[in-house]
Amino acid sequence: YILPAAPRQGIVINVSEKRLYYYPRVPAGEEATVEVYAVSVGRGDWGTPLKTTKVTGMVKHPTWYPPASVRAEHDARGDILPRAVPAGPDNPLGDYVISLSIPSYFIHGTNRENGVGMQVTHGCIRMYPIDIERLANSVPKETPVRIVNQRYKAGWMDGELYLEAHPPLEGVGESEDLGSRSLTRTLGAIREAYPGLVLDWAEVWKVQRERSGIPTVVGKLSVEGEQVVPERASADT
Repeated sequence: YILPAAPRQGIVINVSEKRLYYYPRVPAGEEATVEVYAVSVGRGDWGTPLKTTKVTGMVKHPTWYPPASVRAEHDARGDILPRAVPAGPDNPLGDYVISLSIPSYFIHGTNRENGVGMQVTHGCIRMYPIDIERLANSVPKETPVRIVNQRYKAGWMDGELYLEAHPPLEGVGESEDLGSRSLTRTLGAIREAYPGLVLDWAEVWKVQRERSGIPTVVGKLSVEGEQVVPERASADT
């Protein structure tokens, strides 16, 4: 994986790639690690907010209280929701909920696993049951949570620059022209920091065009007689 361009602390959620990264606290003298999970994010007008927040608590076997807006949406389809859905197989929150300091937004499980990895929620972050159980029992209160939208990620490994691209989210109004400018700025900042970088622009535009989410080598350092791996770029592998 190429890690998002964000502090490697707590939880980082990149909505465009529909992944959650968790950086556990590292005891002194031990090596840092990262856990990566597939998630679902908000759809259309129900987009997941791009904010820095924090974990405020965890609930096992939660009761779901559908907000009025969600009940109205279901009512329009003839699907009348109760004001409270108890824990169990019919509860869309699944077995665990991690609450955030953003009101009404949660990281939670699901009773519909086939929606994980898609843009289908009302703004919450949805995870596989086995993943949310692990995360909910690992993340302490006050853990920072950063929600970002990074369609393009770049990172170094062994002196080579990798690039990863994702399609824009539906309903957010991001044009391909805007995405191209974002990519150009990202690569421009890296070239400024590392003048020895030689980019394969044909490969760059191929990655942008295919938007496969697969890290691909698009350049390398050309410092004669020296193979130095940069310590940091916009993001590292």
